[in-house]
Amino acid sequence: MPAKKSLRSSGEESLLDALLAKADGLGFSTNKHKVDILDWVQKLQIGGRPFKFENHEYQRDMLACDAQRQCFKKGAQLGLTEVNVLKSMHGLIHGKYPQAVLFLFPTSLDVSDFSKSRFQTLIQDNPQEVGACVQDTDAVSIKRIRKAFLYLRGARSTSRIEGIKKSSSQLKGIPVDRIVYDELDEMEPAMVDLARERLSHSEIKEEAFLSTPSIPDYGIDKLYQVSDQRIWMIRCEHCGHETCLELEFPECLVETAKGVIRACKKCKKEIFPRNGRWVAQYPERSKDMVGWWISQLNSAYVEPGEILK
Repeated sequence: MPAKKSLRSSGEESLLDALLAKADGLGFSTNKHKVDILDWVQKLQIGGRPFKFENHEYQRDMLACDAQRQCFKKGAQLGLTEVNVLKSMHGLIHGKYPQAVLFLFPTSLDVSDFSKSRFQTLIQDNPQEVGACVQDTDAVSIKRIRKAFLYLRGARSTSRIEGIKKSSSQLKGIPVDRIVYDELDEMEPAMVDLARERLSHSEIKEEAFLSTPSIPDYGIDKLYQVSDQRIWMIRCEHCGHETCLELEFPECLVETAKGVIRACKKCKKEIFPRNGRWVAQYPERSKDMVGWWISQLNSAYVEPGEILK
């Protein structure tokens, strides 16, 4: 019996292989998530400097986490918004989010400031890794990235329906795969619910809620309470005990002859945030909501004594 002919000739296969190789060379990922985010971010310039995990060790697991729903109960200037900018850009460039990503802010003024200070500088500082993938870079509230879109929108309502139901023209007609709610506690709850409807036609449906906590049992604090409640546990170099600064504050800050130090709960010697790891207090909840809690107590750029003032 004669052998079956191949559906493709060797010449066609060689041509296909060459085209795929060229696509990879131009930065077009032929497989979803082919480019690891932890490798990708370390090729970038952020604020004119090479991206590094040094002094931001807690960011590594946040970037790598693929959980569908995550909340970030955070202090100021810890780079958690940057983490979600990088996750979003990586997903748009490398095909994880085929439709769009929506960044939602409390007001339209926040959109303009954020677009100029975060996205524009990221694009300009990284012409190959990011800039080459972005079109329409002059638009403040929308950017095309490869075949997908990045939307930046304010969360203020623009109208009322029959004087009761709030609505917003800025949140209509934009199907998305991921939403980042930046400073959730400052947003109108009705606008958050309206934004979530934008995920209805996505198979991915990712959400990231970020905020500095305002009052207990509200906003980000309420979400964190129902999450797996991850905390940054710092291992003592002297006795090996682990301490969470957020849970032990203010006793974790101890006055010494050399100034205020972050102190081990057990032996009271100095501990360093770089030696931390994330621990979920309720790991059985991770499938529903991953929650991260970190404050300026863990910032390498804030003196512990300043926090006590």
